[in-house]
Amino acid sequence: MNPLQARIQAWLENNPARPFWPLPEGTPDFVSNDYLGLVHEGVISEILGEAPREFWRGATASRYLGGDHLAFHAVEAAAQALWAQPHEAALFFPSGLTANLAFWASVPQRGDTVLFDREVHASIRQGIRLSGATAWGFPHNRWEEAEKRLRQATGKVFLVVESLYSMRGTMPDLAALQALCARYNPYLVVDEAHTTGILPGGASWAAPLQPLARLFTFGKAIGLMGAVWIAPTWLIAYLQRRGFAGIYTTAMPPLIAWAVAQVLNRSAQWEPQRERLWAIVALARRLLGQAHVPYEGLEGPIALLSLSHPNLPLKRLYPPTVPQPAYRLSLHAHNTPAQLQALIAALQQA
Repeated sequence: MNPLQARIQAWLENNPARPFWPLPEGTPDFVSNDYLGLVHEGVISEILGEAPREFWRGATASRYLGGDHLAFHAVEAAAQALWAQPHEAALFFPSGLTANLAFWASVPQRGDTVLFDREVHASIRQGIRLSGATAWGFPHNRWEEAEKRLRQATGKVFLVVESLYSMRGTMPDLAALQALCARYNPYLVVDEAHTTGILPGGASWAAPLQPLARLFTFGKAIGLMGAVWIAPTWLIAYLQRRGFAGIYTTAMPPLIAWAVAQVLNRSAQWEPQRERLWAIVALARRLLGQAHVPYEGLEGPIALLSLSHPNLPLKRLYPPTVPQPAYRLSLHAHNTPAQLQALIAALQQA
């Protein structure tokens, strides 16, 4: 065994397996990010079937090398109409991961400081590392700790949070975050991946904060893939020219982008799904409380359950995704009260 293989083998032996895991056929979905049920209900399949035949092809290259397409501009226009202020524009990326890498590796620079909630997505943290900026994490939603760091920060100071944290199911305290930004005026950036499309009217969670930039992603409630940054026009122009993760990646098939634009343009049609989703979230809070099942989150359609039972119909998470092994519960507009009650009965026996 060569030294590299020995090092890799030692790591494999000391870390839990991460197998790919399809949802078993016929099992109620308490796992995916299809929060509005647009995939489950066949809406996405119908929209894809409506696409003109000329969209059914690969992009063939990056947007900078002949791979640009009207479909990508349609997504940007739809996103701007939903979420942008008059001074802002949108820039489309193939995924939230590439969008985060593009932003964080190029906007903060050496000599700047980035403060981040320690629960932010791995793509944010990796992008910050590439920037060369000083990076300080603070404990999850602990604003007094963030404030201590803000007092010490140098250069241009960035603060990044998520609107809904993908593992814990918690949100930032909007009033506390607003007060902190008023006192120290950092460049606030909000990743809205897990609230994209699910709030009443399809609204932006972070809009009242007037942040520097907001990221919306389309692989969760929207049911497809891709992401857009909404930011001032000068920052979008900079990202387009310098965001390496967008420049050096092949664009997605136009068919997918066309479908994303259709979902965004029809946002008002998904209000019944939003209402059902938030009703099942409220029911889950009540039933879990009555059953004395401990959980964290459910400030949106996500909860973290610290249970040790190995055979629950949920996705089991392991470090480094979470500090300790736990289960993630994900709720959807199509989950029924009966399904939820059956799940909670299984949790009580765990």
